[in-house]
Amino acid sequence: MVSFCERLRAERTRLGLNQTDFAALAGVTKKTQVLYEAGERVPDANYLAAITAAGADLGFIIGQKIADTPTAPAWAPIDSEKLVRIIEMLEAAAKQAGRRWPAKKLAEVATEVYNALGDDQGFDQPRVERILKLVVNR
Repeated sequence: MVSFCERLRAERTRLGLNQTDFAALAGVTKKTQVLYEAGERVPDANYLAAITAAGADLGFIIGQKIADTPTAPAWAPIDSEKLVRIIEMLEAAAKQAGRRWPAKKLAEVATEVYNALGDDQGFDQPRVERILKLVVNR
C-alpha cells in the first residue's frame, strides 16, 4: 500500500518540481517538505490548499477520490493565448536573470509552467510570475 508521503512525493515529481520549489509554492521550507515526504510531519490545511492551487491532485495525495470534484478530461485543448503569454513572460524573466534557453528548452519549461497552472480560467499574473521566478532560478 502506498503511503501519504509517497503519494505526496509522486505528485511533486509529476508536477516537475524539486523539494525546494514545491515547498516555496506551499509556503514552507525545504526542510519541512523533506519531513512531509519522509512521513515525519503531517502538513496542515493551508499547505494542502496551496499545493492544490498550484496544480497538485489532492484526491490522489490523500488516497481518496474527492466526490464533489469533477474529473478533468484526459485531453483538453491548449489555450494558445495563455501559453504565448507564459512564453513571453518566461523569456523576459530569463533575460532579466541573464539566461538564454534554446527553443526546445524554452518550450519544455513553458509547458511545465502551463501544466502547473492547471485549468485556471483566468490568468493570475502574480502567481505566474512567482512560478517563473522559481523556474528561472533553479
